[in-house]
Amino acid sequence: MRVSLTGPEISDLTSSDIYDESQYAQRNMHAVWQGLRKADGLQFQTAPDGQDFLAALRYADVRDVLSDHRTFSSAYSTMLTVRGEGDVAAGAALHLTDPPLHSDIKRVFTPLMTVPAAQRLQQGITERMSELFETIRGRESFDFCDAMVTLPMTITGQLMGIPQQEWSVTGRATVRAMGGADTEQSDYQRRFELFEAHTTIMSVLGGVLEDSPPADSVTGRCPATARAVGDTDRDVPLLNAYAFLMGANPTVPQTINQTLILLAGDDDLWSWFSRQEQTDQSFVDEALRWASPVNHVLRRATVDTVLAGTRVRAGDLVSAWIASANRDEEVFADPFRFIPDRSPNRHLAFGLGVHRCIGQHVAALGMRIFFDLWRKNVRSVSLDGDPKHLVSNFLNGVVCLPLAVTWK
Repeated sequence: MRVSLTGPEISDLTSSDIYDESQYAQRNMHAVWQGLRKADGLQFQTAPDGQDFLAALRYADVRDVLSDHRTFSSAYSTMLTVRGEGDVAAGAALHLTDPPLHSDIKRVFTPLMTVPAAQRLQQGITERMSELFETIRGRESFDFCDAMVTLPMTITGQLMGIPQQEWSVTGRATVRAMGGADTEQSDYQRRFELFEAHTTIMSVLGGVLEDSPPADSVTGRCPATARAVGDTDRDVPLLNAYAFLMGANPTVPQTINQTLILLAGDDDLWSWFSRQEQTDQSFVDEALRWASPVNHVLRRATVDTVLAGTRVRAGDLVSAWIASANRDEEVFADPFRFIPDRSPNRHLAFGLGVHRCIGQHVAALGMRIFFDLWRKNVRSVSLDGDPKHLVSNFLNGVVCLPLAVTWK
């Protein structure tokens, strides 16, 4: 999705439909969300197959949905595009369960995701990411997305327990698995490519799990989830390994991609960025708020309730639009401006409540390391063409980012 440096424009407000995936590759949807935030209650929307869903777009409403797992369950699907009978991993994968089962699964991985655990990864991430920087050093013009396809794996590859020789194919597949860039593609072509990407990921992870991965890795701990879930009909360890990979790999690079677009187009921000000795958490938080890599998450109501004055019936689908909440004028002063030291910054990019991203500390560390290395190595950066954006209403993604770089 295109994110304007100056905020939404009237020309962007051509429709109030927030499902249509093709528009996310072309438009700045913030104009649509801003208009809908001004309306009363939750917004009624309809998917192309005729299924209705409710949309929460204001910060307070999104917060209420995300923080109440008893009323708004994750044990169905987290994406609008995956509905029908629900996600195949529903009730088995970490992000598709509710407490108490969710807590049992989460307990398996928590020791790998604490602040001290993340800090122990710092040296290794820095070394691997520095090696990746050396592969592009000196190139004056390149597609950042293609050249740095293994960037997320420098952060999560070892933690996941995935061998380095699989990082390139895994990195490319995780991007393809979220959507494409070609809005002219037929629905059949797009679905085939998504299937192919998901199959690649499952094949890689299946092989890792069969090879007895390190016990201190995510895949090494995944077998314990089978005991927690107790479902013998599904490969629960594989479903949880897949959930972790797909949760970690898109978020970090897409936050970085959107921030680089901003740095390449805003001389004042680049000047500020270049003067900093190191990247602090406030900059990372603002990058996460600005990029909001996950546009929405889906929940299903378990009981009849009322939210924002809107009647919600048991079984209704409720989408919580994180990207909209992160630009809510009632919460964020000057929300369409990137303020690198914004404080307070109560962004929802990592979610909220029991489903707040378990890997947030590792992700934040990886982004700090990247931006420190970028500052250390790059004298100037500008766009060398128009970025291409993902065809997806779920992930705010960039699939092609042509940059012109002057190296130090």
